[in-house]
Amino acid sequence: MHNSCHESDNDSFRPRAYSKDSEIPFAPDGNSPLIDTNVEKVKGTLGRFKGLKCVRKTIIDHQAGDGPSQAAKKRKLAQEAKILHFAKHHHVVELVHTYFVEEKANRIMFSVVMERADANLDDFLRPGSQPRLQWFGCLINVICHIHGSGIRHRDIKPSNILLKGDKVLLADFGLSLMGLGKTIPTTYQNRRPARTKEYCAPEVENGSTRGRSADVFSLGAVFLEMLLSQAQPASMKKLQLILKSSSEEGSSYAKHIDQVHKWMMESLHLTGWQNDIVSLCQRMLDPDRAKRPKAGHVSSELSKLLVSDEPVHCTCTADLVLTEDDKLVKACKARSEDEVKHALKLGADPNTLNAIHYAAENGSVNIVGLLLECGVDVDAPNPTDQTALQCAARNGCEDVVKFLLEKGADVNARDENDHTALHGAAGQDNSDIVKMLLDAGADLDAEDLDGNVAIDFAERRKLEKIIDILENHQTDDA
Repeated sequence: MHNSCHESDNDSFRPRAYSKDSEIPFAPDGNSPLIDTNVEKVKGTLGRFKGLKCVRKTIIDHQAGDGPSQAAKKRKLAQEAKILHFAKHHHVVELVHTYFVEEKANRIMFSVVMERADANLDDFLRPGSQPRLQWFGCLINVICHIHGSGIRHRDIKPSNILLKGDKVLLADFGLSLMGLGKTIPTTYQNRRPARTKEYCAPEVENGSTRGRSADVFSLGAVFLEMLLSQAQPASMKKLQLILKSSSEEGSSYAKHIDQVHKWMMESLHLTGWQNDIVSLCQRMLDPDRAKRPKAGHVSSELSKLLVSDEPVHCTCTADLVLTEDDKLVKACKARSEDEVKHALKLGADPNTLNAIHYAAENGSVNIVGLLLECGVDVDAPNPTDQTALQCAARNGCEDVVKFLLEKGADVNARDENDHTALHGAAGQDNSDIVKMLLDAGADLDAEDLDGNVAIDFAERRKLEKIIDILENHQTDDA
């Protein structure tokens, strides 16, 4: 696809509104365009989209209500496109266009148009087909990217991993949740998240935490199936039997994870790099989310594997051309003050999306200070309205928190979920930062969208020291 055919970076994720079908710049392509119940092949028919071959995902709500209720639903739908836009990467499916069709007052019809792929990973997990070894590295590469950008996919499965030529593309971020900084573990008893049960983590199956570690679990399940397709195709049938055993709800890694581990230990005998991947899958599939490796660790482990005829790590970045803004963000992630200065000297915009947030969450006071000196607002929000202070607080970066408060950061700034920095620090057991935020005037009674205050997050994780600090502060205020 050529970028000249797409919306500008400022417009691609902002939905357009069409009042009739003739205005829509895409039409079904071919005699059998339907791919799934709400996904179809389309071809561009108007303007800049003319001739483009794409895929369109459409969501229809026939009981959308009106007024505030419908507006809230529209915002929620548009979030998928927003996430896909900010997840931009050479292994993420490319967003082309988004729009609402406003034909009926009480109905919402929303479409996301994306680049068209040739197949999905499911097609390569069948007899006679084998996934490429390099796809292991490519997939963990893109997961590292989205996690580093604050995005949780939450529905990793073979059918959401597309193939275009020899390149894998991660698709369908409809269940994702964006927000830089570590995830605040949450359990909302009144709502169970939609998800693909077969590949979801045990804690998600139980309605609990839905964080980056759950993505690692799901990817571990996908990796296991990719490996078996490569090394022991006959073992795939045995695995499928285990996943379906004693279950009326279909296959599930979460429900049968103990049996899966027992089978891997007793029956899956491989050697060399294949055994190394089995070992990695065992850790990724750990029932205890706290024991699973982070995506960066998995990537590091894969890069060490020695396979004679084909690389396991991703080599797809060799031809990528980075802009100065890209280099600035990369330098902020790496905490490289010299590279930040160099990028700024060559014209990088200090207000580049997420730059100060990466610097804050990685604990670099000097880079945060440098960006503020260049005119960046201390309370500049990222796409989900998180500030640098919130990112630093959630990641235990005490020096950055202190510095930002001294620079006048709003201690009670709220993100799109109405979380404050205190919510984040309390949920991550950062006692010194909790004290610092309270001394700066953090609101103990600030509620998020689900009615949770900071102490609720500490109580869920049984963080007694944090609970004592918050309760004592409340008593002092009284």
